[in-house]
Amino acid sequence: MITCYLHDGEVCNEGKSVKDLGNLCFSLKSNLNLLNSIPIEAMILMLSEYGRRLSLNKGLLKIEGVPFLSFFLKKGNIEKLIETSLKDKKFLNEFIEIGNGKLIKAQGRGITCHWVAGNIPTLAVYSIFQALIAQNSNIVRVPKQSIELVLELLKLMEDIEISYESNVYSSKNMLKNITLIYFDSNDKLMNESMSILADARVIWGGEEAVKAINLLPKKTTCKDIVFGPKYSFAVFDKNIIESDECESYMDKLVMDISMFGQKACSSPQLLFIERSNVPLKKVAEKLASSFEKLGRRYLNILDESTASEIINRRGIYALSIDKDLYCSKGLSYTILVNNEIVLEEPIGGRCLFLKEIDSIFEVKDLITKRTQTIGIASKDRDKILKFADIVTSLGVDRIVNLGLMNIYDFPWDGCFIISELIRWCSVNIA
Repeated sequence: MITCYLHDGEVCNEGKSVKDLGNLCFSLKSNLNLLNSIPIEAMILMLSEYGRRLSLNKGLLKIEGVPFLSFFLKKGNIEKLIETSLKDKKFLNEFIEIGNGKLIKAQGRGITCHWVAGNIPTLAVYSIFQALIAQNSNIVRVPKQSIELVLELLKLMEDIEISYESNVYSSKNMLKNITLIYFDSNDKLMNESMSILADARVIWGGEEAVKAINLLPKKTTCKDIVFGPKYSFAVFDKNIIESDECESYMDKLVMDISMFGQKACSSPQLLFIERSNVPLKKVAEKLASSFEKLGRRYLNILDESTASEIINRRGIYALSIDKDLYCSKGLSYTILVNNEIVLEEPIGGRCLFLKEIDSIFEVKDLITKRTQTIGIASKDRDKILKFADIVTSLGVDRIVNLGLMNIYDFPWDGCFIISELIRWCSVNIA
């Protein structure tokens, strides 16, 4: 059974039972004309106004990820996103001549179906809004624990009106192109029904979820955009370790670790530091100090299995002669130190592995296509660019300053969502 929380512009907080997706899909196809009637300039203004409303909503701003979402939806940032993806936003409005009598236009793919992971609820909004910019209607399957928040976020789109070139445009026509639903993730029939309707599928999730959705039947013309499981870590060069600024970099790192419960693909699980004049023990103590400061401001909420794994791993490290352990009295944070140059399996719950290497360039041998983000602490621009060139050629998607690892950026996982969700159509009248 499907429970529908938003359809045809109408919000249902309690959810409404729906037998199949056919009727929902029919309405979306009709509403697509409403979306296509909105010039991209007016849509940008509406999204920007939405971002402004978010920034004024004190209740929503307390939720992790929402403050940056409001920043992401600033007018200048949306324009930059579109122009980086498509070169010129006007391609979304009309056929533009590119020379020799040839004109091209960006058309939406149709209905985009989103499977959203439960670790970061705001991902649903990023996914939906970029699909709307690309002129697609949307069916969005959201995990049960995220529905209330996603619905609250989307409600702010109910009554925005923008005047552009003597016409008034309503955000309601954007909202009518979003259908928010829930069904059990193990319901194969419902997943198949959703998949077969899709002109594009946007999949956010772990290994098993991504594999299962990838195997579902779909149209031969369907475009897939997959954001599967990834691994992220951080590196410090020796000059930072030896500098007076090391502490501030550590503070930024622990903020990256704490956001989203260390469950995001971009959450650092491991820190590599270059060998320096500062003993590894001192580095670990500085890191522990940063965790202590964070712990006084933000609670570390753990599920039972994560807590059990941390306790077990602490025991192993405490009893080992070739490993070191630095941790809080409770389970606020855990630093596990060893000399094995490998990417450790993530534990979460503010549990970080710490390893010393001769050069940050040594990590190149560990890179795979599943490595998403590397947070870097270095002031040597040439070194950063050389490092970035090597590791991105091997599979890394993002190299960022510490403090920015979990900030949703573009491209994401090497992909511009907007450019993937349009079709380039041409007219040649030479």
